[in-house]
Amino acid sequence: MSGKLKYYIILHIIVLVWGFTGILGDLMTIPADKITFFRTLIAFGSLLVITPLIKKRKKLTFRQIASLIGVGFIVGLHWYCFFQSIKTSNVSVGVVCMSSSTLFTSILEPIIFKRKLLLSELILSLAIIAGVVCIFGFATQYVEGIIYGLVSAFFAALFTVINGRFISNITSFNITKYEMLGGTLILLVILAATGKVDASFFEVPSMDWVYLVVLAIVCTTVAFMVSVWVMKFVTPFTVSMSVNMEPIYTIIIALIIASFTGSTKEHMSAGFYLGAGIILTAIFTNAYLKKKKNRRTQLEEEVLDFEPKDS
Repeated sequence: MSGKLKYYIILHIIVLVWGFTGILGDLMTIPADKITFFRTLIAFGSLLVITPLIKKRKKLTFRQIASLIGVGFIVGLHWYCFFQSIKTSNVSVGVVCMSSSTLFTSILEPIIFKRKLLLSELILSLAIIAGVVCIFGFATQYVEGIIYGLVSAFFAALFTVINGRFISNITSFNITKYEMLGGTLILLVILAATGKVDASFFEVPSMDWVYLVVLAIVCTTVAFMVSVWVMKFVTPFTVSMSVNMEPIYTIIIALIIASFTGSTKEHMSAGFYLGAGIILTAIFTNAYLKKKKNRRTQLEEEVLDFEPKDS
């Protein structure tokens, strides 16, 4: 498999796995804050269990650990807002609003990486926002869910870009482990502040525990760690654009489930699908532009290789 193609394929497999995240969150009966807390707690616990099996690398400094836990706060808030979006609207609205993370990434990445803002990224990001606005206009009954979804998207863009810097000198395993710890801590604070940590806190329906374990191990521990690792080979913006396929995967899965259960919760207006179509067009346009740019760069390198060298 040539070039970066295998990394794009790996990335899209991870995005497909994430497509089940919203479905699992919707199936659970417990609230968004408890879903997020148990998700990060179980994920962190699983990483602690396999820590002895991981090849020892350079020991992290206190500052690095503190920074990772701090980013974990952002990850926890992102997931909390994401599940709140789903609980106050539906799966389709929650995942489509997440697509706006691309706009936030196109603004944050040049600032954090100190590189030039690309016009193509900004235009594509604005197109995605146009798609979200279109959805907003035709789904006014889901205003609260849309707001939670947009806030979640901002947090997603922020931690994705920051992790793009961390991965250069910290392993994806350590990034994931300490960020899951940070996510657990911030959700524990939220739960304690809202008076939800009591004797009944661990009273969770047995089926919800099954969903939580799948969500934490498959969709979090494995998927999150691989998504961080793959940023060694692709840019945070490309990761963000690829993640925009998650709504499509999720909506297809949700509609299939709804067809079997007879639920009408996922039936949306034509305007919703128009907005989703705009977002999809922007995603594939980005993929085309990136491929064209890579091909041009490769040709330029080949030309330079064949240029005669001064004797």
